[in-house]
Amino acid sequence: MKLIFPAILIGFGLIAGEGLVRAQTSDKPLPVPKAPYLAPVPDYGHWTVTLKYGEAAAADPSSGPAKLPASIDTIKTGELRGVVLTYPDGTSKQFTCQGDWVLASTSKGPQLGVAGPSWTPYVYYTKGFILFDGVTINPSTYKETAMHDGTLAFHYKSGSVDIWIDPTTMLPLAVKKPDIAAAYQFLPAPPRPFKIPEDQAALLQKEQEADQKIRALR
Repeated sequence: MKLIFPAILIGFGLIAGEGLVRAQTSDKPLPVPKAPYLAPVPDYGHWTVTLKYGEAAAADPSSGPAKLPASIDTIKTGELRGVVLTYPDGTSKQFTCQGDWVLASTSKGPQLGVAGPSWTPYVYYTKGFILFDGVTINPSTYKETAMHDGTLAFHYKSGSVDIWIDPTTMLPLAVKKPDIAAAYQFLPAPPRPFKIPEDQAALLQKEQEADQKIRALR
């Protein structure tokens, strides 16, 4: 018995010590936002956005669940952006964007076009962070520093939009609008230079050669 009780007392001491450490940790002041409040889109980066839709978006016949991407994977190297939209049925569409110019791999072959406001917005808005257009992120919209899905985050509320920012990287963790929500995951930076799909590269070379011939005639 003399050997058992000291061991039990030591065990209680360790537990109490652990509780004290936890209490001290919880008492540590939480970080607060400082400018810049949101890091810009990386010049060289790779990130995935997972999307969930509300009833209103899913019920829209022009953009029902089958037409809305479940995830968007973006690789950015300088001015080039490779974007892959993956749909709920597992199919995907691959795009290469530079400015407003977009190369697309389709069942009818590669296509080259100019993105406009009426074009598929999920590719068009990859110039910035998806769903961040029109929101204000500054001290006036800051709500609190709190846990979001297990991660400490700066929580902002801009109009009807909730935004969560990683305090360490200042990159987005999540954004929620009334009819759509998105979660961000940032991955290791891509290799340089960015390699576009072969069918798109062949079309781009063809278009560049045609443009050079036209310029030579002027």
